[in-house]
Amino acid sequence: MSFLRYYFLLFPFIILSCEGGKTSSLKLNNKYNLTTTINLRDSIYANQIELFYDSGEEGTFKGQSDIEIYYKIFKQKNTDKAILISSGRTEAAIKYKELIYDLFNNGYSVYIHDHRGQGLSQRMVENPDMGYIDNFQFYIDDMKYFYDNYIKSDLYQKIFLLAHSMGGAIGMTYLEQYPNDFNAAAFTSPMFGFKPTICSIVKLVDKEEPKFAVGQSEYNDSNLEFEDNTLTGSLIRFNRMIKAYQKVPKARLGGATYSWLRHSCKQFGYIFDNIDKIQTPFVLFSAENEDIVNPTAHKRFFNVAKEIGKVCEYIEIKDAEHELLIEKDAQRVQTINKIIDFYSTN
Repeated sequence: MSFLRYYFLLFPFIILSCEGGKTSSLKLNNKYNLTTTINLRDSIYANQIELFYDSGEEGTFKGQSDIEIYYKIFKQKNTDKAILISSGRTEAAIKYKELIYDLFNNGYSVYIHDHRGQGLSQRMVENPDMGYIDNFQFYIDDMKYFYDNYIKSDLYQKIFLLAHSMGGAIGMTYLEQYPNDFNAAAFTSPMFGFKPTICSIVKLVDKEEPKFAVGQSEYNDSNLEFEDNTLTGSLIRFNRMIKAYQKVPKARLGGATYSWLRHSCKQFGYIFDNIDKIQTPFVLFSAENEDIVNPTAHKRFFNVAKEIGKVCEYIEIKDAEHELLIEKDAQRVQTINKIIDFYSTN
C-alpha cells in the first residue's frame, strides 16, 4: 500500500542525479557545501547532524485555544539573518534535521515549530493519529505568535520564510495578512490546491465529528515502502525520515479527516483572493512529478501574482517528486542553492 495514503491524502533549472534510489543524472553544483548522499552514508557525519539537532533549544508555547505548540530553535552566535520553517501536513521538526544543519552551516539562525495537531505539538482530538483542524486560521495565528515572541525579539536584520506543502498554504496566508514580517520567502511544493473534484466531494461528505476521510487511516509504518512512495526519489533520505518517526513515535500522524480537508479547501480560495496583499518577494518551486498537491495551482498562483506586479519567481524542478528538500542530491542541492541565492538578493 502506498505511503501516500498515510502521508497526505487519498487523491490521487532541470536536474538529474544517481544516488541509490530512483535514478537520473546531472552535474552537481554544490556551491553552499550542502549535505550529500555520500555524507549521509558516513556514520560520523550522520551522527554530527543528530548531535547538532539535539543541541537546539526546545520548548512549547500556548497557541490559539490553549493548544501547546512545540518548537526548536538553533541560534547563531553572530548573525543578522534567520529562517522560519513552516512544515507540511503530518510533519515534525525531526524530519528537517539535515536541512536545519545545512542552513545553520550557511550562517542562518533557524526556527521551526510543529503545527498544532501534529509532530510534538498537542493534538485536538482523542485519536492522536487523526489529521484534524477546526479552524485553518489558527495555524497562522500560532506562527504569528512564534514570530513575534521568539524571532522578532532577537532583532535580526533579515528574516526569511521557508515553507513546504501544507506549510506553504499557511505561509502564503501569513504573507497576505502580515506583509512586512519577512524579507523574502521560498515555497517548495506548496499546498495551493488538491487534484480536481476533491474539494467538491468533501463538501458532500463532510462530517462534524472527527472522522478519517475515505481511504485514510492510522499511521502504519509496516506499509511504508520506498518503491511505492510518491514523495522522493532518494532512498537514503526516505529511510532517514521513516527512522526519525520510529525513534519518536509520538511525533507521527496518520491520515486526514474530513474536517481537515474541508478547512484546507476553503483556505485555497482565501489564498487566491488575497494575492494583491502580498508585499514579500517569493520564489515558488514545483516538482515535475508532483503527486501530492495540485501543480496546476502553482503555475496559476504565480501567473496571477506576476500579472499584478508581485516580485516572484517560478521554478519547476525536473525529475523530482513532492519532497524537494529531501530529494535526490542534484534536485535537492539545486533547490536549496536557489533558495539561498534568492534570500541573498532580497
